[in-house]
Amino acid sequence: MVGSGRPGRILALDYGAKRIGMAVTDDMRTMVFPRPVLENHGWEKVAVAIRDFCVAESVTLIVIGCPFDDAHVENEQTERVRSFGAKIQEVAGLPVVYEDEKYTTSEAEAMLDAAGFDFRDKKMSRDGVAAMLILQSCLSRV
Repeated sequence: MVGSGRPGRILALDYGAKRIGMAVTDDMRTMVFPRPVLENHGWEKVAVAIRDFCVAESVTLIVIGCPFDDAHVENEQTERVRSFGAKIQEVAGLPVVYEDEKYTTSEAEAMLDAAGFDFRDKKMSRDGVAAMLILQSCLSRV
């Protein structure tokens, strides 16, 4: 599903009530790069920004981090993410798949701590790094 059978880049989103982290693959889908974090000012504005990004970057698939608990059971946040994903899919006109995002934020924070980021820089970078981890996880299964 996520392999190189379909040309184009893959965009990963780490959805949050305040910010949405973004990461994208290269054309060969072998490398992952963070992109600027989107401020979440409502799904309409975010959906248009994501659609425009997908067009500009030749994205053909969107992966959205979806929170599950340890038993892989959906919860209230999972429902919010799936609702957001359905809206993005409709506006962007691209397929959306979901990847378990468990622990990506804490892993991203640990990586940024190890790199010596200060609190402010870490806060702004965390969501993009989490999106990178979501995308890397998805690609590693292919």
